[in-house]
Amino acid sequence: MDRSAQILELVERLLARSEYDVVDVETAPSKRGLVIRIFVDKAGGVMLEDCARVSRGLEDGFDAEGSLPGAYVLEVSSPGVDRPLRRAEDFRRFAGERVRATTYEKIDGRTHHDGTLAGYDEEADEVRIEADTGETTVLPRGAIRRAHLRRDPWAGRRGETAGRGGAKGNG
Repeated sequence: MDRSAQILELVERLLARSEYDVVDVETAPSKRGLVIRIFVDKAGGVMLEDCARVSRGLEDGFDAEGSLPGAYVLEVSSPGVDRPLRRAEDFRRFAGERVRATTYEKIDGRTHHDGTLAGYDEEADEVRIEADTGETTVLPRGAIRRAHLRRDPWAGRRGETAGRGGAKGNG
């Protein structure tokens, strides 16, 4: 098991009884020690205070476990608008949203699959993505290299001018 997978397992165990979901863990060496990036999410989204709370809790947990030899730098953040999808629960939770999945090998003639997440079949462990053309592609979850949401960060904000210099004159 590689270092990131070991840390992911530890972080999932430490946050198991919290309101936070572990989205992903990345590690990278640096001059200051191992950089550990933890991406967390929760219902309603993650705020700066959440990141600080999770960071303090994980540092205490890492120290109590004694499982990280040497120096490390811990960074905790939200997964952002293009949230990765990794677990079966992610594919169930975000059904109906725009996604992009990249597969290890070609499925239906391509490795990039964009569209709306049309569902997840737990029994078959398969993800269904409906393209804009109406065509549905079925992807075995094990064939997915990477998958993430494709949200428009400006959705619902277009046309708003208040506070953006859109007001003109006093009349």
